[in-house]
Amino acid sequence: MRLPPYWTGRHRRRGAWREVALGSVGVLAASGAIWVATQPASASTLKATVTITASQTLGAFSETQVGANLAVWDSLLADSQTATLMADAGITCLRYPGGSYADIYHWEDGTADDDGYVAPNTGFDAFMGVAQAAGAQPIITVNYGSGTAEEAASWVEYANVTKDYGIRYWEVGNEVYGNGHYGSGWENDTHDDQSPKAYATNFLEYASRMKAADPTIKVGVVLTTPGSWPDGVIAAGDTADWNDTVLSIVGDQADFAIVHFYPGGSDEADMLTKPQTLASTTTAFRADLSRWGVGTMPIFVTEVNGGAPRSTQAQALWAADLYLVAAESGIANVDWWNVHNGAGSASTDVTGATDHGDEGIISNGSGSEPAAQVPFRSYYGIQMLSRLVSEGETLVAAASNRPKVAAHAVKRTGGGLDVLLINKDPSNSYEVTLAYSGYSPPREATVDRFPLGATAITTDASSSSARTQLITPYSLVAVHLRTTSGPSGPASASAGPASIEGTGDPGSAQPSSPAEMPAEEPTPGARPCTVYYSTNSWATGFTASVTMSNRGRAALDGWTLEWTFPGDQTVTSTWNTAIAQNGQQVTARNMAYNSTVAVDGSVSFGFQASSTGMNSAPTEFTLNGSACTAM
Repeated sequence: MRLPPYWTGRHRRRGAWREVALGSVGVLAASGAIWVATQPASASTLKATVTITASQTLGAFSETQVGANLAVWDSLLADSQTATLMADAGITCLRYPGGSYADIYHWEDGTADDDGYVAPNTGFDAFMGVAQAAGAQPIITVNYGSGTAEEAASWVEYANVTKDYGIRYWEVGNEVYGNGHYGSGWENDTHDDQSPKAYATNFLEYASRMKAADPTIKVGVVLTTPGSWPDGVIAAGDTADWNDTVLSIVGDQADFAIVHFYPGGSDEADMLTKPQTLASTTTAFRADLSRWGVGTMPIFVTEVNGGAPRSTQAQALWAADLYLVAAESGIANVDWWNVHNGAGSASTDVTGATDHGDEGIISNGSGSEPAAQVPFRSYYGIQMLSRLVSEGETLVAAASNRPKVAAHAVKRTGGGLDVLLINKDPSNSYEVTLAYSGYSPPREATVDRFPLGATAITTDASSSSARTQLITPYSLVAVHLRTTSGPSGPASASAGPASIEGTGDPGSAQPSSPAEMPAEEPTPGARPCTVYYSTNSWATGFTASVTMSNRGRAALDGWTLEWTFPGDQTVTSTWNTAIAQNGQQVTARNMAYNSTVAVDGSVSFGFQASSTGMNSAPTEFTLNGSACTAM
């Protein structure tokens, strides 16, 4: 097998190959014996509490929520197993023709500029065969870089008039802001004027011609991700940055807004904190949209990837967490980069597993990778979340008192409730107590598990507790709580009008509301709170996400969290808190809707700040005057 060189720079992660020759397609791993990782002898079992508030709705799961990218240089695009694997993972959107290749690809003759490699049987109709077989909606990126509005309109007409494919979602260009206008360029753009004003003006022509071919389509506009270059940069000759310039011209003539999310991380532990930052990034992006009267415009994140390590267990955790944070944040679509991508530099992750450096969710058999079409760990993270939630279902609040234990919860159609527990600790297990507010769980649950070292998701054959779950290191655990047939009983008094009822457990004396949970006697000298503080930085500023957990004896009715910045950081905007700053001293106070924090409950907020490169985290926090533990 011969794998020619990648493009350099940011094109590397686009996996753009000049030529690929793959041998025979491998088969999926057998579904027989599955090795389930056990806790290392030296590891500990720690305790955690996850509180599910069924009456606190976060967002609805969209029909376009779970997507992935397919590229014209992918020799396995039309392989019969590809569609089957997509369907089995619950992927309901497929984006084509593949990242930066979209801006060099000409759909009519299936060629790419600059001798770009296009694999056999990857043309548009071949792609549509895969999408239809997988039951996935296409998202098509038309060529802005070297194409024309006429070429894009012809594609719409062929797809939806001639072939009656009924493709709804179309993007104008890929990462057009990377065309060199701001100094760094990776995106092809042959226009004489490469400014945001030129893109916006040309976008209007593209959208007009494309909708003339089919008025029912939705056309998306390319914008920059808050906190990521070149967001906020104003180039010579411009009067505003990319987003403000484009939105001031395009306004409501775009049907959805497009950003990409590649947060990376300094190491595995840091990488696994990044899904939570998508919530604050989305808030900042909504502010951009709102300035121009389109604050409710649907947001599509048409490329995401977690960074290194790329093919080991951490990516399963990252994928499940990221897609669900996106849904909770109101994002309508997330598309993983990529289905097949190709081996990069091999390394070893924190668990000792080999990372093949592949950003795909399925092996293409290159380098030292497994046989072609064997899923990587990220694939199972996506598959796990698809078992947790379906189109139209509602995500509700789930708060963990441990920073390395993430949790998500879903109200299921028919009255059930599902909870996903994610253990981001590679060394320790957690005994998780599940506390419910506004929901009466049944005595038992069905549980899906994807532990470290497994080759597939397994389901507990015997009954499992709805109140307590052991989650082993670096594992995903989905707890499925189902109602019995027939009408539900009356809501409990504590549930309120928005509650949902399961099959109650009359024999259990355990309280379902966190306010009723007896507080553990604190250890002498223990601090009344813990604070988890993470940032997403760039050269002149950062966004910060803060989670404060109440470790005291009583619920909080109002809170004030204080800290001192170690440098010249200046808060410029906030969400879920009101912040006052005096020099380096910062005071964050509750809003009316998050003033109450139960014992072992948590509250999260965030802010954006400017700085001159000093983005180090504060080391000391106080809650209502008492010192906290910084995590």
